[in-house]
Amino acid sequence: MKPRPHRAGASFRITSAAEFANVFARRARRDLGWIIVHAAPNELGRTRLGLSIGTRVGKAVRRVRVKRMIREAFRLIRADIAPGMDIVVSARSHPDRPLADYKQAIGEETKKLAIQFKLPNPRSE
Repeated sequence: MKPRPHRAGASFRITSAAEFANVFARRARRDLGWIIVHAAPNELGRTRLGLSIGTRVGKAVRRVRVKRMIREAFRLIRADIAPGMDIVVSARSHPDRPLADYKQAIGEETKKLAIQFKLPNPRSE
């Protein structure tokens, strides 16, 4: 079996309600209209992702597709995101978008939030 170095497994996910509440309580967010990125610093040394996709996005098939796109975008740009952040991505109803839009939106907004938290840039080290 081949090693999968870019895999975003369970250690890169926010799962408990308390962890989600911690991120939402921080009130640090970037709103693009169709996607909202919430963030809070953590002490884990790695960036974790949580998803909050409501029924307003669409029926189950649509919501699952949006979740897959966000997870894949996170997996691809995880190395470019400052370590030590918990990120929760929420989506609003929007037309289908390509993966590149998700990558760009999440990447740019997490960089702005990392600057706000004064986290180091992973590419400058």
